[in-house]
Amino acid sequence: MLRTSHADGAMLPLALAGSLVLLLSSLSLQGMVLQGRHFQFLEQRRFQAEDRLASAAHLLLAQLEGPFSCLKPLPSSAWVRGFLPPECPPQLDPEPLRRMTVDGSPVELMRWDPTVQVPELLLQETGGGLRRRFALHAGGLQELGV
Repeated sequence: MLRTSHADGAMLPLALAGSLVLLLSSLSLQGMVLQGRHFQFLEQRRFQAEDRLASAAHLLLAQLEGPFSCLKPLPSSAWVRGFLPPECPPQLDPEPLRRMTVDGSPVELMRWDPTVQVPELLLQETGGGLRRRFALHAGGLQELGV
């Protein structure tokens, strides 16, 4: 009878060890799933930021073809209110081109350089966010990366 009692007592530690293994494995799987979801969330945010910057580039070029066309041949460093070329209206303020909002997020024009062989613009999300360069070819905009 003592042997039976001793054998029954050995099952409890074995059962506890088995449940701990199952618990740790399920926690590990849950951690992997959460990490995967977080990675997907970050990827989605990056894609949205890239899309906003591309939209801002198109918006900026539309403005340079429209009401701000007198600024298109000048680099953005020369866009100083009060010192613009005579073909620009005297009240023209280039500031809306430097800071714009796309989909509720502020975007800054860091540089527009039409003096190079293929005109380029550099845009960045305000606050040190994502930054992208674009080239203006005859066929349209091409993203060049960072």
